[in-house]
Amino acid sequence: MKSREGKYPPPDDLARLIRHWMTIWPNAQITSERMKQLYPYILRKWREGWTLAQIAQTACSCNDGQNIAPSPAALKVVPTRRLSLSPTGAVPGQTFGSDEIRDAGSVSRLKLQAEIAELKAKSIGTEIEILYRRMRGATESVRAKLEEQRQRLVSQLDQQKKQAEAATARLAELESTGRLSAVGRKPKAKKESVQKAEPATPKPARQKRPAKAANPAPAAAPSPPPAASMNAVEDTIAKLYEDD
Repeated sequence: MKSREGKYPPPDDLARLIRHWMTIWPNAQITSERMKQLYPYILRKWREGWTLAQIAQTACSCNDGQNIAPSPAALKVVPTRRLSLSPTGAVPGQTFGSDEIRDAGSVSRLKLQAEIAELKAKSIGTEIEILYRRMRGATESVRAKLEEQRQRLVSQLDQQKKQAEAATARLAELESTGRLSAVGRKPKAKKESVQKAEPATPKPARQKRPAKAANPAPAAAPSPPPAASMNAVEDTIAKLYEDD
C-alpha cells in the first residue's frame, strides 16, 4: 500500500494485537525478543493494507501436514474496544512484549475493584478468626456479644466476595467481547431536580400622582368702564341746572 510505504503501525495497535494473542494463548511467551522475530511479517502485511486486527487473526495451523485449520486466534474476533496501551513513550516501529503493554482504563478499573474487594475480604476473615479465639475463653454473656459481631463480619465478608466475583466476571466479559453489559454496573445516582421557585407576584405599579397644576395666573383686574367723553359729562351737568 503506497500510502504506508516507509511508515509503521501505531504502537497502541500493536499492543492490541499482542493482547489478542495473550487471550488466546495465555501460556505463550510473547516476549520482546519474540516480537522482534514476528515484526517483519506484521510490518509487511500492515504496509500491504491490512489492519493489526486482521493480522492478529491470520494465524493458521497445519500440525499434521495435511489439514489446514484456522487457529483459535483466527476464529476469535478482535474486540474493537481498546483494552491495551503501548508502553509509555513507545514510537512507531518500536517492538515490545506482552510484559510491557499497559491496561486501558476500563480494564485497570475492574482489576482494581476485584483486588480491593479481595483484600477487604481477607482483612475481614482475619477479624473473624480473632473473634473465634476470643470466644473460646469468654463468659457466656461476652460470647453472645462476640457472636453478634461475628455475624456482622460474616455478612460483610460475603458482600466483599460477591463484589470481587462480579468485577472478575465483568473483566472476563470485557476481555471476551470488548463490551460491558449493564448487569453489575452501579446505577448512577439521579440528580434531584431542583424545583424552581415560583416567581414572586409583581407589585402593582405605583400610580403616578397627577402633576400639580401650575400656579394660576392672577385674575386680571376688571377693566374700568370706558371713561366718558368730556362733552358728555358737561352735558350731563348742564341738565342738572336746567330747572333752576
